Amino acid sequence: MTFKNQLGLSLIELMVALGIGSVLMLGLTTTFQNSSNTQRDMERTGRLIENGRYAIDLLSGDLRHAGFYGYYFASLATPGALPDPCEIADVATGTPPLATNNLATAMALPIQGYNAASLTVRPVISATSCVTQGLLVNANLKPGSDIVVVRRASTDVYTGTIASDDNDKVYIQANPRTINLLLANTGSNVPTVAVDGSAPLMKYPYDPSITTPADTYEYFVHVYFVAPCSFGTGANDICTNSDDEVPTLKRLELSTNGTSTKMKIVPLVEGVEYMKVEYGIDNSPATVSLVTGFAGDGIPDTYTATPTLAQWEQVVSVRVYTLIASTQETPNFTDTKQYIFPLAAGNLTITPTDDAGTTNTDETGLKRHVYSTEVRPMNLGGRREIP
Repeated sequence: MTFKNQLGLSLIELMVALGIGSVLMLGLTTTFQNSSNTQRDMERTGRLIENGRYAIDLLSGDLRHAGFYGYYFASLATPGALPDPCEIADVATGTPPLATNNLATAMALPIQGYNAASLTVRPVISATSCVTQGLLVNANLKPGSDIVVVRRASTDVYTGTIASDDNDKVYIQANPRTINLLLANTGSNVPTVAVDGSAPLMKYPYDPSITTPADTYEYFVHVYFVAPCSFGTGANDICTNSDDEVPTLKRLELSTNGTSTKMKIVPLVEGVEYMKVEYGIDNSPATVSLVTGFAGDGIPDTYTATPTLAQWEQVVSVRVYTLIASTQETPNFTDTKQYIFPLAAGNLTITPTDDAGTTNTDETGLKRHVYSTEVRPMNLGGRREIP
């Protein structure tokens, strides 16, 4: 049998081959594109879940430690007015309470908050230096979200020599009877001396013969809020019209620039569109327990978003609700859902809309999820428990 060499293809054969190849190539391209879209969608969803969980874990951990002041156990006098959460100028040292509205006096309220009355307004915080310092101005607050303040000490005992970068950081040194609020001075060697260079407080006030210094902790004031951008380019990191429109959970932190005490803005979690906070108040029984020295029993009797001045010291539980959005749009997706926060005053329903109240692709093209938690501040609720 002889074989003839093929010298070429007819036009029909070439067209058939090209057609088959095109179909195969189209199938492969479609499969690759669908796989890539699915992978990108999974990445967006993963970031959404991760951001939501991280935001809740971050808030929960800080709230759980609210009111931790080392070994100090005695109660602090109720301030005459709601403390300024951004106080930095009046840092008189010593055992609280001291002068009105200073850092030491504010320690009596480990948890403090400001409520946004509706989704279209901002919390009223104009009477505080958070505004006069140019930090929590309207441009830096997303309407509808609350502000929550946490005061506590670090859980890590500080030892070592104060570096120049840490000069004027705020620390506490505490024993069961006394708590000193101190400004750090460069070169102070803790615990040989206190962070400000003075004689350290003794750890065991009941036995003056024991000269072990009391533990020293860095003092934290954290002011959580939702900003309309992830990174602000304005003065003091304020959001401007030219910045991105990614709502972000941020907080003000009591810090230092090495020469003076300051509040600085720290971005935490992108995609947090709304944060609402409710506080569990322990006001029953009203009589003071002979065992604990406090009224109540450590169990919340009512929840409110707007505690009175007297009720802030009765907070034994905190409910936090957040609406988290993905930071990138999902193609061909429109969010038509309604998201509900089951608040004590009634359900709060959130519908993805733009600032004018109408449907907006930039916002309705994002996927969302509600994350919530209830936190028990152990240093507040635990002291009221009746054994």
